[in-house]
Amino acid sequence: MRFSIDRTWRRPNDGDVVIGGSPTRAFRLTTGGCRIAEMIERGENLPPTTHALVDRLVDAGAIHPLADPSEHSIAPTHITAVIPVHLTETANGTALASLVAGLAGLAGIVVVDDASPRPLPALSAGGTSVTIIPRESNGGPAAARNAGLATVETSHVVFIDADVECRASDVVALAAWLVAADAAAIGPRVRTSDDRTVLGAYEAARSPLDMGERPARVRAATRVGWLPAALLLCDVAALRSVNGFDETMRTGEDVDLVWRLDAAGFRCRYEPSIEVLHERRSTLDALVRQRIGYGESTTALHRRHGDKVAPARGSWSSVSSWTALVLGLPIVACGAAIATAAMLSRKLRFAPNTASESVRLAWMTHLQVGRNLASAVTRVWWPVAIVASVFSRRARVALCTAAVVPALAEWWGKRPRLDPVRFTILRIIDDAAYGTGVWKTAVRERNAGALLPAIARPTTPDG
Repeated sequence: MRFSIDRTWRRPNDGDVVIGGSPTRAFRLTTGGCRIAEMIERGENLPPTTHALVDRLVDAGAIHPLADPSEHSIAPTHITAVIPVHLTETANGTALASLVAGLAGLAGIVVVDDASPRPLPALSAGGTSVTIIPRESNGGPAAARNAGLATVETSHVVFIDADVECRASDVVALAAWLVAADAAAIGPRVRTSDDRTVLGAYEAARSPLDMGERPARVRAATRVGWLPAALLLCDVAALRSVNGFDETMRTGEDVDLVWRLDAAGFRCRYEPSIEVLHERRSTLDALVRQRIGYGESTTALHRRHGDKVAPARGSWSSVSSWTALVLGLPIVACGAAIATAAMLSRKLRFAPNTASESVRLAWMTHLQVGRNLASAVTRVWWPVAIVASVFSRRARVALCTAAVVPALAEWWGKRPRLDPVRFTILRIIDDAAYGTGVWKTAVRERNAGALLPAIARPTTPDG
């Protein structure tokens, strides 16, 4: 049992308080807990007796399990690959054939043909059996994956989209992290290759399937809130216990699955040290349609999971502070910010340097809430923001600031092979397309739940 500390990990004065995770929490440690924290920081192996504290830190996202493939993994003969396929008229099947061939060595490969308009190419994977399941009507990726899952006889299954570049060695390497985390589902980093085009550069920097460079405990309302099913390795028993994917959902079915697994008590993990490539959308029109489709899933997700799908979240004090600032009331904004720090200081009264830690956490909280609100304005609330901008100069300034400042900050941090102007324009189009999908289903189903923020009391440090 070895662990790495998250970037958020802090132990002021090397004392008996650990602050970190997502959302940020504070843990007060016993003398034995301090020794465990020191061992974690040094990267030492931990004895089984540390299980209780370690589980709390892992579930909070403050530390992350480290895999040791030489000692603990899942044999490739215990993993079946399920590949849902809908081969369009313009696809030549080369990517699918290459994917299947690269998965040789697994227990088996199940290709579910979801009523493709053209026949599949010849598929082979050396000595690994390849089973093709044809479907008479197109039911979507969730139904196709469930059809494949029903035939699986191994302990684990890996779902892989047909346009993913992946080999059996990637799956086996990912399986070692699944074992280390004692997880029911795990996903690698899904990147988009930069094919030297403008869209390629943008997607390489900001693919919706790329969950970033840091490992995470996957849970709604945290830094990594879901996993894409472009490649998802799962424990079969856990998956069947929650009835697999929801076949009524054409998009967002992977988000729903991960949240149901989490609600059922199963652990889900994201491990970016394993990377696979996903084919990007070929045109701007295809990208926009994809993002609209993602947005259309939010109303169904809200019905099932409530405010987990909220476009923005934060405490009353943080939201009030930003609202007051936009309305031109800086004194009120400062008062709300000070109130946040005061409330945090009461919760952190047992921590060293209580005042400075409270101010630091209050600043981080306000900054994160500000980013969330700016994202919500440009992604989901943009129709309202545009209408308000017609009548209000402050609204125009707020909308422009929300659209430009975060985009430039993201460009500066990622430094894509794309100038900041085109990156910002594409980011605005991307966000607006997603919001269009959200509004489309909200209006059609007369359900505004996915449009509303989630506001609560500040509960950041509570361990």
